[in-house]
Amino acid sequence: MCGRFVVARASAELAVELDIEQVPADPIPESYNVAPTNRIPLVVDAKGSRRLELARWGLVPRWAKDISVGVRAINARSETAAAKPTFREAVKKRRGIIPVDGYYEWQKHADGSKQPYFIYPEDRSILLFAGLYEWWKTPEDEWLLSATILTRDSAGEEMRALHDRMPVFLAKSDAAQWLAEDRVGDQALVTTVADRAATVAESLTMHPVDPRVGNVRASGEGLISPSMED
Repeated sequence: MCGRFVVARASAELAVELDIEQVPADPIPESYNVAPTNRIPLVVDAKGSRRLELARWGLVPRWAKDISVGVRAINARSETAAAKPTFREAVKKRRGIIPVDGYYEWQKHADGSKQPYFIYPEDRSILLFAGLYEWWKTPEDEWLLSATILTRDSAGEEMRALHDRMPVFLAKSDAAQWLAEDRVGDQALVTTVADRAATVAESLTMHPVDPRVGNVRASGEGLISPSMED
């Protein structure tokens, strides 16, 4: 799964890197400890033009009666997303990309303790998560944009040793296919991008970090600094 990640690039840099034509008026919140319900960057296709939005992490489907549904939908399993009521409409026509600098995963030890690791591209390039998004009308009659991150079985010995799930990573060359607004998404499309994520995973590296990253109030660039394992 993916429960924490890092966003440290500004809108202008993302726009250049990802051919984004429209960015939000509000700056992207820089965070070295993005947690569920935080606002996150989301790239979408709008009539053939790429747009950068700010979305709430945790997808709230249109039929939800309460926003709390999103807390249980920060991740969507790629194997079943196209069939699940929470995600199936988004798979069809509301697919997005979440650009990050890296993410955290916790490795369980035999004694029950957990060691967090920071996982990121070895060349420090942008890491792209395949995501889904929805618009939900709030009780105040306003529209809320929310998103989830697709996951799949971990690929590669190092990844599997850390955790049994990983995000569905997108290569830049697959971004257009995933975002295409004129394509009705289905399980075949999800499976295709999920399978290709294994290749992106090969370009990632990782190192242990301070356990304080587990505290949602912890912040700062020091969270991604290498630390000695316990």
